[in-house]
Amino acid sequence: MKWYFKCFKQYADFSGRARRKEYWWFMTINFIISMVLVFGWLTPIFKLGYNSAASGIEDFDEMEIMLTMIKNPFLYIYLLYYLAILIPSIAVTVRRLHDIGKSGYWAFLIYGGSFLGSISQYTLQNTNTIAYITIALICFVIIIISLVWMFTNSDYGPNQYGPNPKGEGNPTEEVPTTTE
Repeated sequence: MKWYFKCFKQYADFSGRARRKEYWWFMTINFIISMVLVFGWLTPIFKLGYNSAASGIEDFDEMEIMLTMIKNPFLYIYLLYYLAILIPSIAVTVRRLHDIGKSGYWAFLIYGGSFLGSISQYTLQNTNTIAYITIALICFVIIIISLVWMFTNSDYGPNQYGPNPKGEGNPTEEVPTTTE
């Protein structure tokens, strides 16, 4: 948990380096919290569908589903949580990229690919199969590249973004000993 809170202490700090441990703990805890909130948001919809199926109703009202989704407080909690973690997520990603000697601007590729995949899912899925498959493949390649980068070990010693956060290879200050 200390790694999770460390990212919030460095809320918008895009300088320096972040260890794999810091990055992955932050992302893992975010994933767990997000899944709990999404599950809380979707549970009433599952119940609505189950009750409709149990009572023999084939089609249940889409408007009722939408109202159930909008009235659920988990939706708003999730949106607030997402807004709260957006900047620290980008910041820890940039620091993680710095740790392996990459520019933080590569985070645009990671987050832009995710955004592109989300948009194409809703706009191209039923209209243009070739464009949808092409974008899906591009997003898949971006995911693989970013996973390789995020699992890569830190640069040994200091790099242009600062000293190694693990302390490996960093120069130590030697105190000169004088004998009198």
